[in-house]
Amino acid sequence: MYITINISTPNNKKQGKTARGFAKLRRIIYIENKNQMIKDMDIPKMIKKVDYSEYEGRYDESVNDVLTTSPDNLSVETMREYLYGYTFTEDYAKGEFPDEMSMDYWRDSDKGICDFEVDLPCYDRNNMPNDVWDTKGDEAFEVIDDILDDSMDEIDSIFDDNYCIDTLQERKILEAIDSTGDGISEETALCVTDVGQEYEYISRVFPYNLLEVARQRVRNGIDCLEFKPNNYGVERIYFDISRRFDVGYPMLE
Repeated sequence: MYITINISTPNNKKQGKTARGFAKLRRIIYIENKNQMIKDMDIPKMIKKVDYSEYEGRYDESVNDVLTTSPDNLSVETMREYLYGYTFTEDYAKGEFPDEMSMDYWRDSDKGICDFEVDLPCYDRNNMPNDVWDTKGDEAFEVIDDILDDSMDEIDSIFDDNYCIDTLQERKILEAIDSTGDGISEETALCVTDVGQEYEYISRVFPYNLLEVARQRVRNGIDCLEFKPNNYGVERIYFDISRRFDVGYPMLE
């Protein structure tokens, strides 16, 4: 017996949390395995460094509405124009941002369109295998693992990348940032519009608070975050925040 949990429309946060509860049981193992697979395959990431001069005058405020209603219609380039074009506006110079530009806004509000639709086995106490209720400790986890195996094809299909997100809107913003670099060096730093976007990015690409900042240093508009030893094996990430410095921080003026 299966129950379809449709999470493709807004205001369905309760059902979304139920499905994510199943999926996140394997999330860490999945990410570690996939990261190692990518390293072994040595697949180059397709990136296009941001030339801010190309985005002056290209900010389109109507993208806020499209993000709310039909984010699937937004291409990576449209999102780049939206994010980096905004840095030429008067509001950006004042340190102001539309709510729609924040990944946390979409995650925490009821306006986000959830990121996946999945069929999961529907179990109730009467239909569960008898030994589930008689096991403890590691044995109990083994039984639960067998149950989840029934739906692993569906669960695995959710994670077609390394984003730990709840909404399509978060995905669109992440894809735009990811298209600008890989964060491995100053030359390939990930382009963000503000420091806060750095931490929104980290929390979704490296979830579960496993990255703890040990040191932060800024040079020539490049913000380098260095991390304590972690399960991801990530020592540092470079972010390009040069546009924020070029325009200035209004609170410091």
